[in-house]
Amino acid sequence: MLNVWQDLVIRKADPTDHPALIQLLQRKSFIHRHLGWESPLAWLENDPFYLLEAAQGIVAALACPPDEDKITWLRLFAVRPGFPVEDAWNTLWPAAISWMKEKYSGVLINSLVMDNKMEKILKRSEFEEVYQVVVLVWDIAKAIWPESRSDLEVREMLPEDFQQVYEIDLSAFSLIWRNSMSQQQAAYQEAFSARVIEIKGKVAAYQISTTNPQGGHLARLAVDPEYQNQGLATLLIEDILNTFQEQGIVEITVNTQSNNLASLELYKKFGFKQLEETYPVLQYKI
Repeated sequence: MLNVWQDLVIRKADPTDHPALIQLLQRKSFIHRHLGWESPLAWLENDPFYLLEAAQGIVAALACPPDEDKITWLRLFAVRPGFPVEDAWNTLWPAAISWMKEKYSGVLINSLVMDNKMEKILKRSEFEEVYQVVVLVWDIAKAIWPESRSDLEVREMLPEDFQQVYEIDLSAFSLIWRNSMSQQQAAYQEAFSARVIEIKGKVAAYQISTTNPQGGHLARLAVDPEYQNQGLATLLIEDILNTFQEQGIVEITVNTQSNNLASLELYKKFGFKQLEETYPVLQYKI
């Protein structure tokens, strides 16, 4: 099938490719994208971001640039209709991984996979499963309201809180789940709700939530380890669920790892129900 596509070349992407990549993503293409706070095309000026191009135009794209904290996700793999997906991967992945190996050692390339075909491709390329992500859903009709603290207040997150929120991320999350400072700022810009609990003049916990056509999503919740197991997470969840209700949003989702038993127990106290589907996180070590 490859001989249908003439003059195939691999090259690095650049900002002038943006319109063509938009078109690629709007076609009925095979698309794997990282569910981060920024569009994959926001990484267009970062390496490695490779294109497979033919006389007919761009046929595939692959991007896995590290952020400023060297946290790396497979941010985009897209293949236009009619081009063999495996051939595109087998062409672009070696180019990207060669670039990464020249620049970094010990870096982990991560991918949250929601497609069986993509999972098979990654596993054939020596990605290994390290987590399973689960989805929980809250329905107001089946809500439970556990007792929460009344001696603390929840307030809006402010830009001047970013550094403290970033430091909470560093201490509360394992490496691949941390938000870099730029990701933190992007999350704030995209948020429906961004709220914090402050204790003794210091941000002790925060949550960031979004909305979508189906309802609301509790996207981020973290508590400074110094204040964990003291009811702060419960208070933040109560606060955002009330906020969603006030806006007429009555179905809420949240994601967590299947082995994060404390998190699962916390959400189930509010009546969240775990869905059957799970999504693997695969990892490739440089």
